Amino acid sequence: MELLKLLSTFVILVSSHVAVTFGQSCTYRDQCSCTMDDGSLIDLSSLGNQDQTPAFADSFASDGYFYSYNPCYSFIEGSCINAAACQISGDQSAQYQLGDATSTSYSFDGTNVHFLYSSTDSTGLTRNVDVTLICDQSGQPAYFAPAGEVGSLNYAFSLTTKCACPNGCGGGPPPSPTGPTPNPKPNNSGPDDESGISIGTILCIAVLALVVVYLVAGTVFTMGVRKSRGKEAIPNVTFWSSLPGLIKDGFKFTFQKIRPGYSSVK
Repeated sequence: MELLKLLSTFVILVSSHVAVTFGQSCTYRDQCSCTMDDGSLIDLSSLGNQDQTPAFADSFASDGYFYSYNPCYSFIEGSCINAAACQISGDQSAQYQLGDATSTSYSFDGTNVHFLYSSTDSTGLTRNVDVTLICDQSGQPAYFAPAGEVGSLNYAFSLTTKCACPNGCGGGPPPSPTGPTPNPKPNNSGPDDESGISIGTILCIAVLALVVVYLVAGTVFTMGVRKSRGKEAIPNVTFWSSLPGLIKDGFKFTFQKIRPGYSSVK
């Protein structure tokens, strides 16, 4: 009975781990693009200007400020130097850099990829901007919509474009080599992602082998010693009948813990 409890716990843990393992992510490729788990590419290189001007300039937001954004390549606007994103006061007399072009990182919320930037000014204040990419397969021109400041020194934009779709765009020139060194192990990936076999796969193989050995040996024992036949020959048939419900509970618990959502710093 203790073995059955241990096996049940192990199956639930594997179910939970596999649910997380199969969750998508977008892995850093360069400051223009990231690669999804299925190998598809999100690439904004064809949208950014390379002449030090923002591709999306001075868009007004409901917080009373203007915002400029240039994917991939840096731009200059007032006191915003080597910027990816810039906030401009309503009278356009002051500018605040929201993100450095070389600070690009990525996240995936289960639906949309996010391009993330940050910038620290001379006073030590760090501003962060989250650009939500919205896939638009219609081929219409890219649409930039700044939400403005959504929390203390935290800003949100959205960019609707076909380039937000997997393999929707590509072929632009590579970004500056001064960008950050790609991290082969993003925050939501496990160790040994590059080895070809993940921990989740190894656990699945191990538990499958254990279950097969248990079933074969148990069935031989019940049929040979206890002379059981039919369904009753399966060892601990009651437990195996309840196993699908246990696995379902494991997935349900996991998804309740990893349900995506945006929380801003107030």
